Amino acid sequence: MLRISYQLIAQYLLFLISVLVLNSSCTHEPVNLNDLDTVCFDSQILPLLQNSCGTAGCHDAANGEVDFVTTNYESILQAVKPGDPKGSKLYTVLIDIWGENLMPPDNPLSITDRNLIQLWIAQGALKTECGIDTNDGNPNPDTLCFVQDILPIFLSACATTGCHDAITHIEDYNLSSYTTIMSNPEGIVPYYPGSSKIYEVVTENESDDRMPPPPRAALTSDQIENLRTWILEGALNSDCPQTTCDTVSAISFSNQVFPIVENNCLSCHSSTPANGGVLLNSYENVREAAITERNGTSLIIGAIRNLNGFSPMPPGNPMSTCSIRIIELWIEQGTQNN
Repeated sequence: MLRISYQLIAQYLLFLISVLVLNSSCTHEPVNLNDLDTVCFDSQILPLLQNSCGTAGCHDAANGEVDFVTTNYESILQAVKPGDPKGSKLYTVLIDIWGENLMPPDNPLSITDRNLIQLWIAQGALKTECGIDTNDGNPNPDTLCFVQDILPIFLSACATTGCHDAITHIEDYNLSSYTTIMSNPEGIVPYYPGSSKIYEVVTENESDDRMPPPPRAALTSDQIENLRTWILEGALNSDCPQTTCDTVSAISFSNQVFPIVENNCLSCHSSTPANGGVLLNSYENVREAAITERNGTSLIIGAIRNLNGFSPMPPGNPMSTCSIRIIELWIEQGTQNN
């Protein structure tokens, strides 16, 4: 996941200031560009350009407006003059704030992002590969991942039958996949939650304008915060599959089970009338669905395992094997409120 190095940007600003000082005085030694940390193409520049320029209908592989695409290093380098930011078309259109050539149109990148691209070009526009931000080989625990943390929110709260699914796509919003979510440039604007229409409607206070619309429940504060953070970090199509699944320790309802329910089920099963008459908005209601059986199988297990005779849940987006096993173990361990 993209993580802008503010320390790196501070170093670069110091470099620029030192150049100005050098021009006015011969008594100060400038900061050498080679002394600054190297900007990473794979984890900093490429994701930034893909999410600000390579969206559907712009400089993606399918369209490639003005024969420029931001899908790979070779194509990006066509608009770059290594070592010369001001001679690079990629950089000049990003800083043309008041001109007609601004990119992205009407939505300039932040100063931090522009400085990062300027520094990358100044350092030679190298194809540096630093890899993802890791901790002992595992994804950063503070990282929000689209597939695991954000897509379930869209699928359970928005991409439902008759709303923003692939068939209905009300107001041309199909929120069933990353590609379709990002296809409307007004829906999600990477790095700018306040400019993103989808974020605006899920945080709307007036019930008539809020999405999901009443009587369906609004997104929880945690879901809204996750959505905001994901957009702030660039709205990346990130996937962080679990490499381990802790099914040895005692399963906690509050820390393990309910977060799974909240992300995958709550938007449809949190208020009356709930889908299928099943409420899952509290420990008591989740436990009721867990201990109630149909043909000897728990209602909640039959649904999430997509067994015959049960409505598959979540619709169109099966839970991970780990999530299903956590819920099964919680039931086997006595459905404790822990």
